[in-house]
Amino acid sequence: MRTLWHDIGRDTRWVMISYMLWGIGEGLWMFIQPLYLKTLGATPSQAGFAIGMWGLGRLLFILPVGILADRIGARRVMLPGWYLGLTGVLIIALAPDWRWAALGFLVYGMSAIAIPVSNLYLAQATRHDATRRPDLPIQASLTLLWAAYSFGIVVTPTIGGWIGDQIGLRAVYLFSTVWFVLSTLVIHRTSAYPAPVRPQHGYDYRRVLTHGPVVIAFSLLTLGFIAVLTGQTLSSQYLEEIRDFSRTSIGAFGSLNALGTAVFSILLGRLAAWRGFYATLLLVSLSFALLLASGAAPVVVVATFLLGAYYTTRPLAVSVISGMVSEHQRGMAYALVDTLAGLATVIGTNVAGTLYSQDAGWPFMAGIGGVVGVCVLGALLIRQPGRQADRNIDPAAAYRGIEPTSK
Repeated sequence: MRTLWHDIGRDTRWVMISYMLWGIGEGLWMFIQPLYLKTLGATPSQAGFAIGMWGLGRLLFILPVGILADRIGARRVMLPGWYLGLTGVLIIALAPDWRWAALGFLVYGMSAIAIPVSNLYLAQATRHDATRRPDLPIQASLTLLWAAYSFGIVVTPTIGGWIGDQIGLRAVYLFSTVWFVLSTLVIHRTSAYPAPVRPQHGYDYRRVLTHGPVVIAFSLLTLGFIAVLTGQTLSSQYLEEIRDFSRTSIGAFGSLNALGTAVFSILLGRLAAWRGFYATLLLVSLSFALLLASGAAPVVVVATFLLGAYYTTRPLAVSVISGMVSEHQRGMAYALVDTLAGLATVIGTNVAGTLYSQDAGWPFMAGIGGVVGVCVLGALLIRQPGRQADRNIDPAAAYRGIEPTSK
């Protein structure tokens, strides 16, 4: 692990530390949002609307910002994401009523632009950071970000609950702003890279997005997101209503889940991009099978730990796409991965709710079936995942074969 920490390079280390501090701050209030909104006078439907503004803010600007990052450089677009996150949390913390909190959630959701753009920054680090090992696969850096974030939220939900009981729920958000300030200060320690050079024939996003292998890859990745979300979304409710676990126990399982994310992010980041993505799907489907099979505490402990692999699907999906597009198209491509993941969330959560209302075990079975289907389609449609997608050694040449030869 020490060797990997050294190999990823100076700038990636600073981004990782910033992500971990962000995770600490967000983890403090991640599971108490509805309770806090209730203290601000929100009904359940109003609380749902307020929290939903987080998702709206997330989807509004990701794709345009990704395209902008291709043109002006990742770091110049990345830094405002941290300021939006800090501002959003501060608005929520000081909100006099739930309407102001809804505005805060909207602003906080806009900070999600930092996710694909920081991925782009790490991709640019493979070329510009002289302290990074040149042949280190890009997925090693991308998955480590989620590991760092997950380490940040392993224990903080419990601490946030304790602060809420002892002092008050508003104090939780005020305390979390300290960690967001630290995270913002740390991200400024990263280096500025040279501005991207406009490609001779333009960015040509349309040609990229109509290229067969790219369309197939985005489709398979999205279907994979939907499959795991269908089973994962209501897993906590399943443990409470069907397996009779207390909310305290479920909270502990949540911390274990975060630990699983951290561990699998490190382990699977060593694999080739497609192999790592399929491995996450299989680990999550195994978790679903265990939850269906038994409610015994040791089995549920293993299952919730394995379920943490779910959060590794997105950085591995970004790694897959990294090997299929040119360097000057990655901002758009990474942002599209996040946009499709958001779309998959809408689909997967709604499917999960519909199936759960019929039978509590159906979302898990549908998730397992979906994973099997994605793996079969992948075996049929992707004969050779491509060495470049696995290694990402020469990012500038990764997609040269389909770029236009004339304007």
